[in-house]
Amino acid sequence: MAGNKCTINLLSKQKMGGEQEQNQESYSGSFMDREGKRFLSYKRITEDGQIDCLIAFDRKSLTMTQKGVLNSKLELIPGTKTRNVYGTPMGDLSIQIYTRHYQVIETQMTIKILLDYDIVTGAEPIETSMDIEIILG
Repeated sequence: MAGNKCTINLLSKQKMGGEQEQNQESYSGSFMDREGKRFLSYKRITEDGQIDCLIAFDRKSLTMTQKGVLNSKLELIPGTKTRNVYGTPMGDLSIQIYTRHYQVIETQMTIKILLDYDIVTGAEPIETSMDIEIILG
């Protein structure tokens, strides 16, 4: 995807029961603004191989798509429970996501996306928060 170069800083936190996990990652990517919708693309390299990531967002919702050794499309809409498919080498998982909070904060050189959502796979949801910082230029 052609666009402007950017740096993407991701901070994600997950909590399930008494267990808590935090990950912080940084990527070089590409940012594009087209007709009120914004697109952010980058590549993740894992021990299993490469994953092409695309985040499409506006003021109302966000969609995260991953293609490669992992395939998924997650749709996050505040106050809504969405059904999503998460494809792994072991097979597809159907998961529901309930988005509690979604906010886009812009300054001249950065865009911050703040997300709080539950991944509902069983009796107890996985409470997840994600801060995505896009540094333009």
